[in-house]
Amino acid sequence: MKELVGIGGVSLPAASTRAVETKLEAVCRAYGFPPREPFKWSPGKELWMREGLRDEARQNFYLEVLAVLRDAGGVALVAAADKQYKTATAATTHESDVVNLLLERAQLHLTRKGCDGLVIADRPGGGAPDLEKFLLGCLEMRQEGAGYTVPERICINVVSSPSKFIRLLQAADLIVSCSLSRIGGEYTYSPPVFEAIRPLLFSDGGRVGGIGLKLHPDYVYANLYHWIDRDSTYWRFNGGWTLPLPDRPYSQNEFGYYRKLIGPPPT
Repeated sequence: MKELVGIGGVSLPAASTRAVETKLEAVCRAYGFPPREPFKWSPGKELWMREGLRDEARQNFYLEVLAVLRDAGGVALVAAADKQYKTATAATTHESDVVNLLLERAQLHLTRKGCDGLVIADRPGGGAPDLEKFLLGCLEMRQEGAGYTVPERICINVVSSPSKFIRLLQAADLIVSCSLSRIGGEYTYSPPVFEAIRPLLFSDGGRVGGIGLKLHPDYVYANLYHWIDRDSTYWRFNGGWTLPLPDRPYSQNEFGYYRKLIGPPPT
C-alpha cells in the first residue's frame, strides 16, 4: 500500500438532521471550542483544537461526536483507493474514482432504505475551477453512471459548502480521515475511534467490506475487510471466499505489510 486517496460521509434521516447538527454544536461547546471553530481528525496549526484539545480529551470528544451520529441512526460510507493501481470506474483520476465509488454506495444505501437523498459535500481545495470540475463530475456520474450503477436515488446534483460552516461535514471528515488512518496501518490513535465508526458503516447481506467500506482494488486488500471490518467472507460477483485469504496481502494480520518498516504491532 502506497498512497491512499479516500472520501466518505454519513447518511442521516432528513427529520433528524437539524437535531444532530444542534447536538454536535453542543458537544463542541462542552469541550471548549470557540464559536464557529471547526473540528477535524488531524487539526492544523491554525485550528484551536490542535493545542486546545489533546490526548484523552480529544479522543473522548471524537467518541461523543460519533455517539450523536449513532443515536440518530447515522450510517457511514467510506471509499478508498490505492493510487498505484488503475481506477475502478471510468474516472480519469483516483480522486474522481473514489467519488464515483462513494456515490454508487450511496445509491445502494438509498435503494435499501426506499427513499431519495441529497448529498452535501465539502468544497475541494483549489478555488472555483476545482469546485466546478468536482460538481460537473458528480453531475455526469448521477446522469450517466461510471461503473456498475447510475445513482438515480440522489435527487439533485451534489451541492457544496465549506465544512467549517456545517458540523455534519466536520463529522464526515472525522469518519473518512480516521478510517484512512486505520486502513493505512496507524495503530496509536485511530483504533479506538475507528471501533466507534465500524458499527456505523453501511452493511448489506451481513458484510461491510465492499459496501460501507470500499477498498480498491479489493482483490488485493480483501483481507483488510476481515481484520478491520470483521467480515468472515469476501464476496465478488456471485462467489464467496472465507477470510482471511492465505494468498493475499495481510493474510496474517492487518500489519503484515509494515513489519519490515516498523516491527510487529503492539501487544
